[in-house]
Amino acid sequence: MKKLLTFFLLLSITQVFAQNRPPLERIISIKISNERLDNALKSIASAGNFSFSYNPDEFSVEKRVSISAQNQAVREILSDIFGNTATFKNRNNYIILKKASEEPQKDFFVMGYVSDGETGLKIEKASIYEPVTLASAVSNQYGYYRLKIPKELNNVNLLVRKQNYQDERILIRSKQDKILNIKLLATPKLPKVDTIARLISFKIDSLPNKKLDSLPVIQPVITKIEPIETKDSIIIEIPKIDYQEYWNTAKQQLQITQRRLTDWFITTKQNIHLDNIRDTIYRPAQISFLPFIGTNHYLSGNVINNVSVNIIGGYSLGVRSLEIGGFFNAVRGKVYGIQAAGFANLVGQDVKGVQMAGFGSINGRNFYGVQASGFGNLNGGSTGGIQMAGFGNASLKNFSGIQAAGFGNFVLQDAHASIQVAGAANATIGNSSGLQISGTANFVGKDFKGIQIAGTANFVGGAMSGLQISLFNFAQKAKSGYQIGLFNFAKESENSIPIGLLSFAGKGGYRRLELGADEVNWFNLTFKTGVKRFYNILTAGYNFGMTDKPDFSLGYGLGTAWKLNRTFWLNFDVVSSHIQQNGNYWNVRQHSKASLGLEIHATRHIALFVSPTLNFLASKDEGIDLGKLNNWKISEKQGYYFGERATLTSWVGIQGGIRIF
Repeated sequence: MKKLLTFFLLLSITQVFAQNRPPLERIISIKISNERLDNALKSIASAGNFSFSYNPDEFSVEKRVSISAQNQAVREILSDIFGNTATFKNRNNYIILKKASEEPQKDFFVMGYVSDGETGLKIEKASIYEPVTLASAVSNQYGYYRLKIPKELNNVNLLVRKQNYQDERILIRSKQDKILNIKLLATPKLPKVDTIARLISFKIDSLPNKKLDSLPVIQPVITKIEPIETKDSIIIEIPKIDYQEYWNTAKQQLQITQRRLTDWFITTKQNIHLDNIRDTIYRPAQISFLPFIGTNHYLSGNVINNVSVNIIGGYSLGVRSLEIGGFFNAVRGKVYGIQAAGFANLVGQDVKGVQMAGFGSINGRNFYGVQASGFGNLNGGSTGGIQMAGFGNASLKNFSGIQAAGFGNFVLQDAHASIQVAGAANATIGNSSGLQISGTANFVGKDFKGIQIAGTANFVGGAMSGLQISLFNFAQKAKSGYQIGLFNFAKESENSIPIGLLSFAGKGGYRRLELGADEVNWFNLTFKTGVKRFYNILTAGYNFGMTDKPDFSLGYGLGTAWKLNRTFWLNFDVVSSHIQQNGNYWNVRQHSKASLGLEIHATRHIALFVSPTLNFLASKDEGIDLGKLNNWKISEKQGYYFGERATLTSWVGIQGGIRIF
């Protein structure tokens, strides 16, 4: 009893699986000897657990049929019975038979199964195509294909391609519907090798007479690799750079984004063809409505066109003169010439020429020429030429030329002899030379030679040679040139001059903390910072409440220093201070002083200084009391200082003290 139940259970499971398989693809074994056609069909239907639907008046049901089939698809058995006189298709659990049309047709069909020549197993996702008309088909999950070919074609050759199988070329002599079963032999496994050159299969051009001599020859790169599965989408290939991990992550995200964009345009059938077909096909021109609806059909990803016109969008292997797209253009390989799209251009490899898009262009490798987009341009390799965008431009390797953007420009590696102009910011992660102009900030990660002009800040992470103009300027090493801004910073200064309100330089800079006295203040605290050729001075004076002396003074000045030898230096300083006297009233009382002094180094970090001074004071009150130096006054008279009546006093003075550095 248990064995009987097990038998019925297995039988039920088999029937369920059979029902899931289309009737034409069900595998049966049957033997019929000299039976009427209608009876033979009933036997086949019974063996396959389905039903036939047909009009008996269309067929000679009295016709005698003999068949012997072992583990064959129902489609193959029906093809043996009817040949080209009938058509059949699946509908639910029925096979619908119809008499083939006898009217002259413009096309004929080649159909059949693709199978492994050694195992006999059916092969799915094999590519079968005709290289002149580019008519193509892909074998389904049961190995079946059906290819439509124009009868007007003189010579018909079918090319069969499948990954890991040897290529096949089949000559079709009869231009009638034909059953053609194809057997493929697996590619022999090669021994492991160290170079890519021995892994490359030589491509056979389907139309060698269509090739142009102007196409550049692509040489294989010799390097040690492990075999990998090829992908058909556009890939941005960006080498690693020695900077920050953040940039590596950013590059990976850009790569993933571009692959998703290109994959979105490609159909499943195109993906299969791109996996299987290594041939490069050349066409003088093509026109398409969408990537899979056009003169190059589903093989558009394997075709290099001289001229390409895409009503909405197109997809190809390459362009060598002109491509125009109403909405977008997508190219797996290289583009030479002019490419224009209403919305976007996507190119997997190099572009040389002019590229224009209403929104943006993305190129996987190098770009040389003129690139203009309403929003942005992105090149995965080096860029040479002109980039213009409403929002931003980016080059993920080196750049040379002009970048102009409404918001920002970005170069991931070096920028050579370049001009970057942006409304907000420019950034070059590597070395840079040329001109950077932005409304907010400029950034160079390594060395820079040229001019930086920004509304807020300039930054150079390496050596700076040239000119920085902004509110804030920073250079890791100010090698030569000028920094002009409100605040200037350099960790190391060699031969540059910072000009601004305050400048700070580390190694090679000039810093002095000065404790001194003069005829105006008994105590002055002064700080000098910058470089010896040009430094800023901040000073404050105090008299500890002494009578006939100012309460305090605050001043700012500029100076320069000369090193005479290891012990003696000369300083020339110009300082202007406000002198506060008689309480809280901030009346006009401006003291300007010029001094030429001698600095004597006593120890490594301490020096003594003394200097004569030439002084000028404009005071709304009476002149200043210089005590014993009153006789040194040059003049004292009434006059005007910036439109206000004041007492104008000038005299020769002296100052001295200690400097710490």
